[in-house]
Order: sequence, then structure tokens, then C-alpha cells
Amino acid sequence: MVNRWILKIRSKIWFVPVIYGVIAFILSIIIISIDTFLVEEIKIYIPQVLLTDFDLAQTILSSLAAAIITMMTIAFSTMMVVLSTYSSQYSPRTLQDFLNKKITLRILGVFLGTFIYLIMSLLFLKEDLENSSVLSALVGVIASIFSVAFFIFFIHHVATFMQVNKLINNISDESIYLINELDNHVINDDRIRYEHLYMIENPNLSIQVLSPETGYIQLVDTSAIINIAKELDISIEMERKIGEFVIKGNQILTAYSNKSLEDIKIITENITIGNYRSMFQDIEFGIQKIVDVALKALSPGINDPNTAILCIKKLSVILSQISMSQIHTMYYHDNKDVLRLTMKYSDFDELLYLSYYQIIYYGNGDQSILTEILESLSLLVESNIKVKLKVWNFGKYVINSFKKDSLEDLDKKYINLKIEKLARLTEQNKNELILK
Repeated sequence: MVNRWILKIRSKIWFVPVIYGVIAFILSIIIISIDTFLVEEIKIYIPQVLLTDFDLAQTILSSLAAAIITMMTIAFSTMMVVLSTYSSQYSPRTLQDFLNKKITLRILGVFLGTFIYLIMSLLFLKEDLENSSVLSALVGVIASIFSVAFFIFFIHHVATFMQVNKLINNISDESIYLINELDNHVINDDRIRYEHLYMIENPNLSIQVLSPETGYIQLVDTSAIINIAKELDISIEMERKIGEFVIKGNQILTAYSNKSLEDIKIITENITIGNYRSMFQDIEFGIQKIVDVALKALSPGINDPNTAILCIKKLSVILSQISMSQIHTMYYHDNKDVLRLTMKYSDFDELLYLSYYQIIYYGNGDQSILTEILESLSLLVESNIKVKLKVWNFGKYVINSFKKDSLEDLDKKYINLKIEKLARLTEQNKNELILK
């Protein structure tokens, strides 16, 4: 349940700025109440230089409000430029990587909160304070100084985040973090086995449960589903993986049960389906985003093979982490070792193919892409010798898919060096792939 709320909050860009705005509104009420009822009592604790009269406070607050709204306009215009660049130069799926960054949302929140405070303070300043000193202007000045500092940091943040290297590194780091989190979950969760032990006794029915809506599977609350399965004494097998697209009415899970379909449908309430993919539990989505950036870099309009090469390097890092993890089909059991939930995940072979097949197709004929893929396969084997046969077989697919007609002798010589290295690491016969 907590994860579902976090996922919903992540998808609402307005949530954090609104929180800042509400806090600023409350602060403005508190400060104006102090100005109205308590300022005379607290004068002895505040240096007189920090207090202003009514007219000066109005002037300061109105001037600061105009300045802050100007900064907000510049910030929003800059954000539109960033989003346009991400969509056209990298991938539409990378937009959320900028918008959902905490610092981006906090900067918007600080601007919005400061503006709301200044406007509300102007609204609440009454003429009966005309002969009194007020605190509102001081707080407004402090908030504005913070806004200027955040604005400078925002420019730095945008300039840094616009760099494609930074984007690729962020996606890679987030993917590796997710892999490690899931791997730790597998290792530390005593309910998980790598094979099922006992099904429920004599299940009379194999019930197909259909998706209640159309979209991507974003989140599966395994703990809640296991508790329901135990309560109903049923076994659940997820037929779709996290990140898959389903249409309303598609089979989403199978229940082995003596219960009725109506009793089992409650399980779908713990499966979150949305209009977009999320990296909350979806490892493959991080791979897809890096592949998207590589494909955009290889497109004729951009023609930036070095960015594609960086993407290939980062894909090898992610695949290496996956190959060393314990992530595969998981069988969740209860405390009596009865199978309650089966969760499916893509195996290493499938992820290896999904990572490179589009790059191989669109980068066909570019020897720098071929050599980098071969090098990344060698790095994979060096990091985990257990996958050497799978990597070698995939290397065959890479070489066989590549157009060799346009290669010169020097190109072939350099590619053969990469093939020889891969063959040595995988302990295979290099002559199977050597280019003549």
C-alpha cells in the first residue's frame, strides 16, 4: 500500500510544489498574526533595524513579488527548453527523469511558496498597521534570498542535466539501484524459493483472472497478495511480468483454488496498472530508456555514434549486475511451505537480446558499434564467467546480423581482435566468428 502511494506521488509533478505553497500560505498567516497581535511584545527580542513600517513593507513585498514571478517565468521557460530537448534529442521516455528529480520539484516549490507568501502578506497587510512596525517584509526578504540561491542552483542543475552523459549515468545508476534492491529482497526474504514445494491440496479449479483495466503493470504488492492467498488458501501465478502492457480483459494471473472468481478478484486491487511504465519495480524500463537514447543517437538526423557507444557501455554494466543477481522466477511460500505466489522475471538471455537487438539493427554497417558491442560482451564474461556460453552464442548472433560487405581489411582486422578476445574469455573456437 505504501509503495502504491509513493508511485502515485511520483507521477504527480504538482504534489511537491503544492506542499511548499500550502506551507507558505500557513507561514503568511502566522507572520501577519504576529504583526497584528504580538509585534509590540516581541520588539524587545528583535533588533529594530529588522522591522519595517507599513509603507516600506508594502513597497518591499510588491517589488519582491514582481521579481519572483519574473524568475518563475524564466525557470518555467528553461524547463520547457529542457523537456523539448529531451523529447527530440534523447527520448520522450526520459522526460520523467528530469521532472521527477527531487531538486527540480523543490526549486519549483520554493519559487511558488515564496510568491504565495509575498502575495498573501500584501493581501493581509491592513491600514490599521500603518503606524506599527511589521515583520512580514523581513521574512519576505529572507525567502527571496533563498529563491535567488535556488535559482542559481537551478541554472547549474539544468546545465548539468542537459548533458547526455549525465542522463545516461542517472538512468544506469537508477537501474543498478533497483536491481540491488530486488536482489537483496530475494536474498533476505525467507518466503522465496527457486522451486515450488507444495501446492494447495487438491485444487479443483484453475481460474483465469482478467485485467480490470488497460495499461502497463507498474507495481505488484507481493506481501498483500500472499496474505490474501493464505487467507483464501489459494495459489497465485502471475501470467504477466512487471512492465508488460495489458488490455482490459487480458489474463493477468491464474488462481489455483476451490474458491469462486468473485472471491479471487480482490487480488487485482494489489496490482497497479497505469498509462506509462515506471522504474519503481520495472528493471527492463531502465534498459529500454538507454536503448532509446542510443537509437536516437544513431538516427540520421543526429548521427552521434559516440553517445550510442556510451549507452552500450552502460548496458553492459546493467547486464553484468543482472547476471550476478538472484533475480528470476520466484516462488513465494507461506510459513508452512505452501506455494502462494509465483512471480515471473525475464532471464539473462532475454535481457541480453532486448538490450542490443535494436542497436544492432539500426547501427548495422557502423563498425564502431559492432566493436563496442563485442567489447561489452567481453566485459560481461570477465565480470561473470558463468554466462560465457550464453554470451558467446549471442556474439554469433551479433556477427551474423552485421553487414560485412562494406568493411575494409583494416576494419576486419580490428573487429577480429575483439572476436579473439571474446573467444579467449569464453573458451570457444575463434574461427567460428573470425571475418575473412
